[in-house]
Amino acid sequence: MFELHCFYDHYQNMYAFCSDLYLLISSTSNGKVYVAQVKRRTDARKIYDTAKKQGKTAGLAATKSVQNLFNTFSTGAFEKFRVAVNVPPGTRVSFTLTYEELLSRRLGRYELSLGLRPGQPVQNISLDVSISERTGISYIRALPLQTSRLLANKVQDADPPPSTKVEQNPYCAYVRYTPSIQQQKNISPRGLNADFVIQYDVEFKDPMGDIQVDDGYFVHYFAPRGLPVVPKDVIFVIDISGSMIGTKIKQTKAAMTTILSDLREGDYFNLITFSDKVYTWKKGRTVRATLQNVRDAKEFVRKIFAEGWTNINAALLSAAQLLNPSSHSSSSSGHAPSSHRVPMIIFLTDGEATTGETEPDVILRNAQNALGLASLFGLAFGDDADFPMLRRLALENRGVARMVYEDNDAAVQLKGFFDEVASPLLSDIQLSYLDDQVYDITRSLFPNYFQGSELVVTGRLKPGVQDLKVMLTANNSKQKVKVENELPLAKAVINGTEPSLGCAQALDGIPSFVHRLWAYFTIKELLLAKINTSDVFTQRLLVDKATNLSLKYNFVTPVTSLVVIKPEPTISSSVLATTSKTSTSTVAGSTNVMNQTSHTAPKISSTSATGNKKSKYFVSLKVDGDPHFVVQFPKLHQNLCFTIDGRADDVLRLLEDPDKGGIIVDGHLMLAPSKEGLEIRTRTFFDRISIIAGKGGVMITLTLDSVQVEADGKEIETLPTNQRGSVEQHGMRITVEEHHSCWIELGVGVQFLILFHLYNHPKSFQMEHLGFYIADGKGLSHLTQGLLGQFQHTHMEVIRVSRDQAGFHHAQTNKNTSLAMGLLKKGDEHFPVTLQDKNLKDSPRKRHLAQCWVVPKVDKTFTSRLHFYSYKRYRKDTGT
Repeated sequence: MFELHCFYDHYQNMYAFCSDLYLLISSTSNGKVYVAQVKRRTDARKIYDTAKKQGKTAGLAATKSVQNLFNTFSTGAFEKFRVAVNVPPGTRVSFTLTYEELLSRRLGRYELSLGLRPGQPVQNISLDVSISERTGISYIRALPLQTSRLLANKVQDADPPPSTKVEQNPYCAYVRYTPSIQQQKNISPRGLNADFVIQYDVEFKDPMGDIQVDDGYFVHYFAPRGLPVVPKDVIFVIDISGSMIGTKIKQTKAAMTTILSDLREGDYFNLITFSDKVYTWKKGRTVRATLQNVRDAKEFVRKIFAEGWTNINAALLSAAQLLNPSSHSSSSSGHAPSSHRVPMIIFLTDGEATTGETEPDVILRNAQNALGLASLFGLAFGDDADFPMLRRLALENRGVARMVYEDNDAAVQLKGFFDEVASPLLSDIQLSYLDDQVYDITRSLFPNYFQGSELVVTGRLKPGVQDLKVMLTANNSKQKVKVENELPLAKAVINGTEPSLGCAQALDGIPSFVHRLWAYFTIKELLLAKINTSDVFTQRLLVDKATNLSLKYNFVTPVTSLVVIKPEPTISSSVLATTSKTSTSTVAGSTNVMNQTSHTAPKISSTSATGNKKSKYFVSLKVDGDPHFVVQFPKLHQNLCFTIDGRADDVLRLLEDPDKGGIIVDGHLMLAPSKEGLEIRTRTFFDRISIIAGKGGVMITLTLDSVQVEADGKEIETLPTNQRGSVEQHGMRITVEEHHSCWIELGVGVQFLILFHLYNHPKSFQMEHLGFYIADGKGLSHLTQGLLGQFQHTHMEVIRVSRDQAGFHHAQTNKNTSLAMGLLKKGDEHFPVTLQDKNLKDSPRKRHLAQCWVVPKVDKTFTSRLHFYSYKRYRKDTGT
């Protein structure tokens, strides 16, 4: 077996989702296509890893964000689609990845970048792109191959690579690239390693934009042209701490020299440099961008040098003070009133806050209170910059954040970003629609509209709407403007009178992109909203909503993945012969890349879920938290949840199997602080788990700091939990995954997982602890007992019933939280249960919202009846 990994980069693009993965598998001349399914991210990974261990052919497509996905959700720094394909020897596999991307309009054009990195010269490689636009294509060009990540600002008139063919009519364009072996070798002995970039723009006749509709959904593209540029009040805040020494400070100075030259005379500006100290070029005011002031500013930039620590908080507050109207001088001192200038801050740093106020939440709060209506644009220079904090800082203050990569062209990257925001045309833009025409609209209030950009709003239409009334309010260079217009609703298709150039095939299935674009925007806004809140419960709800939409529309997002497994020959499988609208396919040294786009995303089929009223019990056991118990019913994706309140310093017998030499699992409880308002409830967690297994008397003791392995009373190995490590002894395997978990395999069909629950910034009631999971219990015998072990071979099921059939009384149900009612059957026992939405920590993933059959708290006899014995029966006698 071998595993193939491929990465698809979407640098600086917040709007790219993978939506399908096909595997064409053949060991003979006849191949079959297997279609992936979208799953929750952790579920998909587990399915793929299990198939891989079993030697099956499998594929997985997921996003791989550079920043920590669950801690920061910094989606938009840049995303990588990671495709892993596990292939048996002698098998030919072709995989097709479909991704959907909303192209962002910047500097008056859309830019489509396609990575070509086969790793060697390839005999047959071709790239085909079809572009169709309903309003018309104003121009299109293919650029020379790009090896850097910046917007291609300096190569507009350069020729495309050899063997590139571009055809165009008013509504459609076709680009084909077919480099020969020699042309690939001319680029590099190792072949292609670059991006093929296409730039184009569209025609807009109505200044209020263009609206496209389909199946009750609409998308509004707003990109007026020909408006006068609004002057700006801009503060350049530059990090000159010690980490900027060398190339970074040289590149920053070079970029600033060019940027200052591009300021318009109607602009006002100032410069702030900061390390552990903050220095303002012109105290207390911004100055007009006259030739003399620009010349003086360049001289100031030339003399700056890097040293010291990083005081981000002080620098931000100094910039805010300059933009505060109360601190401005009168016009007689040469400073004009700023009422019709756009206030903005360009903030560049390459590190984290190291002096002064260093707590990110405090810095964010201080900035938001001080900046007012100023827009902050953050530039994170290099991999050491605190991009998650800078991104949130920008999002909360009417701006955006970008990464600047430490390449030779970093100065050009800096200048390219400034070009995007250098020409504001409108500020405080509100696009409004009548309530009796639309609903469920996405973001429609925007702080700025810059020359060459585009604002996009999606939503749902009410029945019978023919023309959509749009109201615009905004500020321009002189006054507040208000415009109303009725826009015709056009179907999302192109003009069919022109030769298609292959675009007819490209449009196959495209119309429903409007529907998917609405979902696509909504998912992204939910994930962005997650960044903008520090409330843990709200974050979980936002992530759960984004996950549900991702599952419904078959999108791979930071919370979902695509997984496909070749079924066993004895299992009937669904086979689909199909082609992809946007795909990358690699087959045995031959590469073919197709990209067909129409400004938005193509139609891909979505999935639906069904459930039965009766769920058979299939055991999957976890104990974690207080501890609380979760028993899974996987066919319904539901759980049975109940709690046993333990006592501090008790040792609980979680599992005991006398067969096969004996397996014993004990957990030691520690006391945790009470939650506010629940002081009467005792909270306990596991801080130590001990496992005894085998005739050799192997004992494994796990704490938050180490995993200790002993045999016959002698220490064999101690593995620290802060680094990866493994040990094999007496047919057992213990594997520690750094700061995360420990897998323990005790032979065939017996596998335990212990999670290390750690907190970066714990709240007063949070305590680091261990969680114990039976990942595989098929090898445990029918003699297995213990708090968890007794369920291993116990038959249980839940049957949905009415309130009267269940025998509930008023104290056992809550109409506001109960989704359904049922009876839990365990042998001859029956227990009333209610189906509720609960925040669970029932797997290695983060706490999440899931449906759970909950035993009413008033049923005092439940614990002992369900467990056969009382709590004391499972408490190990420690001699105290």
